[in-house]
Amino acid sequence: MKHLKLLFFLLVPISVLSQIGGEGEVYLTGERIDAIFNGGGIEKFTEYLNKEFDYSKVTKSGRLEATFTIDEQGLVTKIRITEVLDVESAKEFIRVLKKCPKWEPAKRGGKPISIEIKYPMVFKEKAKKPIHVVSNDAKNDTKDNSSNVEDNSIHKTAGIEFKPDFPGGIKEFYNYIGQNYKVPDVKGLKGKIFVSFIIEKDGSVTDIKVLRDIGYGTGEEAVRVLKKCPKWIPGEQAGKKVRVLYSLPIAITSK
Repeated sequence: MKHLKLLFFLLVPISVLSQIGGEGEVYLTGERIDAIFNGGGIEKFTEYLNKEFDYSKVTKSGRLEATFTIDEQGLVTKIRITEVLDVESAKEFIRVLKKCPKWEPAKRGGKPISIEIKYPMVFKEKAKKPIHVVSNDAKNDTKDNSSNVEDNSIHKTAGIEFKPDFPGGIKEFYNYIGQNYKVPDVKGLKGKIFVSFIIEKDGSVTDIKVLRDIGYGTGEEAVRVLKKCPKWIPGEQAGKKVRVLYSLPIAITSK
């Protein structure tokens, strides 16, 4: 039997990853089928949310997050606001979740199971007038076009205002990797592989690099899975979407 253990840390130096234990570990056993909403996955739920949510209730920019359970009957239950932006937007989020149509529940071994989903929403205020940014080094009599230059630099999660997030929360990312990664059929195979990747401004995963693997195609398999990864909610800095670097260690044990 093969076990796949995922460890997810945001931009921790690779040299110290092996020294961190117990944080962000997910053990995946058995075959699980995700819950289905309106014939699709979390992206279909996002479409529903965008259609039903009254954005006039949002009074400021920032992040709102809720967790909820999809029970064995496909009902949305146990709604909790885990990150509050303001009272009105939180109430609106709860209202939309309470009227949510039934899902097709997740299954393990053919039997319905309940799952918990973490869902973040990031709001950005629209400026009433265009904002022109001038470099501090610019002379008063010099025209500065720096605000028109696109920022394609790679950011670290520790230094940005809104970090990228996977639709449904990081647990759903763990589930995605676990369900799609094929562990080599090699008896006694054990070890960690390390990969890095960039979350682009449109949420796509690019520049996937294998920093270390344990052979038998383990690194190539990680690249394959990440290449077909659904789009993330991109990171933002100073009101603009930015490119963000992530690192992912995967611990494999094959018996």
